[in-house]
Amino acid sequence: MLVVLVNIIQAILSIYWFLLIATAIISWVPDLADTQLGQWLSRLTDPYLRVFRRFIPGLPLGGVVLDLSFIVAVVVYYFVEEGVMTVLIALLRGLSG
Repeated sequence: MLVVLVNIIQAILSIYWFLLIATAIISWVPDLADTQLGQWLSRLTDPYLRVFRRFIPGLPLGGVVLDLSFIVAVVVYYFVEEGVMTVLIALLRGLSG
């Protein structure tokens, strides 16, 4: 039962990771960001990304702005995901062993 729970949590974290990556890809094509898919992705990922955008401003590069907050957010997400999975697997081993 606990293995199933760990697998579900890992799947949810992985899905959100792919949603973040899809948001980045869609942001490169402004017309896609305005579609229903782009708006849906924004509603799912903006609350998390907003935390980082509040503290890390974009970097102007000519006529575009590089969103450094997104890069930091993805790196933080990766480490949080790895940490959560490490703790869950350690707990699972501790309970079964």
